[in-house]
Amino acid sequence: MNILFYFPSSQNSNSLETLMEEFSKMGHKVHLLSQEPKGDIQAVVEKSGVKTDSFVLPKSSSFVFYIKHIRYLTKYVKKNKIDLVYAHTQPANIIAVFAQYFSTARFIICRHHSDYIMNGTNRNAKIFDKIINRLGKEFIVPSKKVFHQLTEVEGVNPSKVRLINYAYRFENYPEPKIESLFAISRDFPCSLRLVTVSRFIPCKRYGLLISVIKALVDKQLDVKLLILGGGPLEPELKAQVKDLELERHVFFIGFTREAITYMAAADVVVHTSDSEASNSVIKEAGILEKLIIACADVGDFDDYIENGENGFLISKENTEQELTELLLKIYDDKSKYNHFGPALKKSVYKHFYVENVIDKYQEVK
Repeated sequence: MNILFYFPSSQNSNSLETLMEEFSKMGHKVHLLSQEPKGDIQAVVEKSGVKTDSFVLPKSSSFVFYIKHIRYLTKYVKKNKIDLVYAHTQPANIIAVFAQYFSTARFIICRHHSDYIMNGTNRNAKIFDKIINRLGKEFIVPSKKVFHQLTEVEGVNPSKVRLINYAYRFENYPEPKIESLFAISRDFPCSLRLVTVSRFIPCKRYGLLISVIKALVDKQLDVKLLILGGGPLEPELKAQVKDLELERHVFFIGFTREAITYMAAADVVVHTSDSEASNSVIKEAGILEKLIIACADVGDFDDYIENGENGFLISKENTEQELTELLLKIYDDKSKYNHFGPALKKSVYKHFYVENVIDKYQEVK
């Protein structure tokens, strides 16, 4: 079978890389088509025999921009005799739902967000979701939360939607760099080091997290927060840190290829987001056997994190108070929770390791 992964980005995605590699091992001819110049993800999957291509246009919201992408995808599918298309994320999905009507291939729309777009302010994104939901013939979602959002809230027929966990080959992740671990400990010495990794967008609620750090510092705790990532809210967040005089406690690391190493250097990996599909950062922290804190009723955290057993789940409605109180407890005796990390690692492997997920994709075909 000829299988196409249509994914707009060229950034690494362990879960997509894993699927492409597994399908190649099964004897399928796998293609990857992106909307950006070739980059990290292409370099990884080409080693497994995946054929990679890019169709790049200047970013635009014009009608002509989308028509060109639809035409190219249609021609690509025909030229390469594609049997099955997996379209990933909204920028690819909006193209795919139109291209499917000019092709004999089977198109599956893979949705990677929960309620963030519906609750957000991006009018075009909301319109696109409505179009995709209306025209999509088959969907794959990565969590019960997204399944509920898509079927119960947005009205997509449940018979069109499959729930399949993300699949990872965790051994493909890079090992933490020992020299970098020492450097992080040297450069950010403290009694409790927190690390968070995400985009700087409203649903990640970094402002709330910074306020928690302020509360801890006011109680004379020796704590530091390392923030990895970037995004549109960066100026606002940096201004908040300055206004609260937290420059010695909150540090913006930016985008880095050493996120795994930073998480390995953490005492706690914190994730305050109130909207996720199936977050990868917390799984990665689990593989590193780190203590984690996330919000309940968000993404699939409730499926593999047992509160008080292998991690902590706090309320997304009362996050600031609960997180402050929890970090005060952890600060008093970090060693009390040393067993949480290994238990989380076991749960992450059970739910997301590729060998435990790939059969679901066999059922799709």
